[in-house]
Amino acid sequence: MRMPGLGLATGANAGRRVAPPSGLGFPFDEHPLRLRRRGGRFLADIQPEAHAAAAFAGPSYFVDIATGNDSSPGTSWGAALKSIFVATQLGNAGGVPFNVAVKAGVYPRANSFTNAGPMVIPTQPAAYRSVGGRVTCWAGGDLGWSGAPDGTYGNCYAIARSNVTVVLDLADANSFGDPAELVRVADAAACNATAGSWAQAGGTLYVHRADGAAPTNANTRVLLVVDAFVLDGTAKSIYLEGFDFQGGANGGVFIYGAAERALVFVECSARYAGGPSHLYDGFRILDTSGLALLVRCVAASNAKDGFNFHWSFGGTPALHHVTIDCRAHGNGRYDSQSNNGLTSHDGLVGIDVGGLYHDNFGANVVSNAASRLWCLGTEARDSLGDGPRGGTVEAVDFNTQETTTFWLERTRSSGSSRSLVAGDSSTIRLRRHRAGAGQAGAAQRRRAARR
Repeated sequence: MRMPGLGLATGANAGRRVAPPSGLGFPFDEHPLRLRRRGGRFLADIQPEAHAAAAFAGPSYFVDIATGNDSSPGTSWGAALKSIFVATQLGNAGGVPFNVAVKAGVYPRANSFTNAGPMVIPTQPAAYRSVGGRVTCWAGGDLGWSGAPDGTYGNCYAIARSNVTVVLDLADANSFGDPAELVRVADAAACNATAGSWAQAGGTLYVHRADGAAPTNANTRVLLVVDAFVLDGTAKSIYLEGFDFQGGANGGVFIYGAAERALVFVECSARYAGGPSHLYDGFRILDTSGLALLVRCVAASNAKDGFNFHWSFGGTPALHHVTIDCRAHGNGRYDSQSNNGLTSHDGLVGIDVGGLYHDNFGANVVSNAASRLWCLGTEARDSLGDGPRGGTVEAVDFNTQETTTFWLERTRSSGSSRSLVAGDSSTIRLRRHRAGAGQAGAAQRRRAARR
């Protein structure tokens, strides 16, 4: 299937093929990917669904939170399930790859992937696709708001709820168009005095909305210190399309454990993951072998990084990451330091095509420890540095550390104090990189080179 909006290059108008740089080391024989340039845009010859062919050829299950029933067989829309995790359980029981169609809607943790508890892991190759719009899965559940102000703190509305990490105002938006986050304050008295705040006092949650309105499940969402989407080493290949994750104690999308598999996310997002005591990322992918492919995904307002890739096993890393037309902004909340839009570690090799990384509390795009990253048409801008979080990282758009190499091809930067920083013994190689007006020099302690 040709993904709409994804730059698939075919036929006479395919554009000029772009050869990978010498030394990149990406295994194109294992993960076929051809890149072309048409005008000022880079296009990718890739079909995400091809990595989930077995799942799409398997049995189908259907989920609709509005009309479904978890006692139904889930084999048609007329017999749809109510909860995503039940579809996973049925697919696992079948013992073969399967796919799940999920009707657009808002799915609290009781009806999402987690069954109001641990993630229900798909132990067969699985594909999940939204139908009719977006599917929102959030790390919490509806609360029984009374509608009456608190008897002691009259500007606040109180409800029994512990384990809170984020409170969102669904009726207001921040500067990026995402739901606004209420500020956590020390206690109920401070909440009472501060419009747009919340406080946790033992098992009681106090909320003082900025507009003074009574909280309801329609205008206020309370995220908890629980997981949103997690895969461990028992999980097989996965494909997700059209899912928005809010919250997540260990990351909005958290994948770990030694396993050979394909991880494919198309038009998914992870927002508001982590908290003051658990500084984690939007997409956090660790120690898994194979391809991690993210297409038109968004990572925003997470406690630490937007997209984070790690390999801790030593030797030659077997994880390879490709991000296409992805965005990350506003990452780095609380006292977290060195927060990035896109970051890879431990010698990983990756490719970024057409990414946009901006307004993160640290360098926007960073790699370290002999990692290699090829950026084509990537834009990074308006880094905030981590000074506001108590750190010393200056506002940088592209930053290499240790022995990392970046290849920046027709990339752009602007707004940050530095366009490029090549630290330690790292290298940044440039082909038509465009820095913004007033940005400081290209290198620190090492070099930025022309390809």
